[in-house]
Amino acid sequence: MARVIKRGEIWIVDLEPGTHQEMHKKRPALIVSHNKINEKTAHAIIVPASTKVPHTIGIEMIHIGKKEGLDKPSVLLPIYIRSIDQERLIKKLGTVSEETLIHVDEVLKLILAIS
Repeated sequence: MARVIKRGEIWIVDLEPGTHQEMHKKRPALIVSHNKINEKTAHAIIVPASTKVPHTIGIEMIHIGKKEGLDKPSVLLPIYIRSIDQERLIKKLGTVSEETLIHVDEVLKLILAIS
């Protein structure tokens, strides 16, 4: 049975191999692709997270943590948005709030220069 992947979910993803400054390793990531993309293709668009939370969170970062299913405080890094094969998805951890998903959308519009 195929697993169901939904926009707004946090999954552990395997981003190896990575090169140079790309995000890599197994890490949490937010699914941002439309549910129809997730259902009809073998791909998902993700925003990776990092547990290295800076003292000052910039406008390009979104704070997440235990309420989203994570063990540690983390930041979503929309600047590292990427498409992955769904085979890289390892385990669902949780779901972000609608408010957080809207915030991510706003940051993506900013970094991608979408009006």
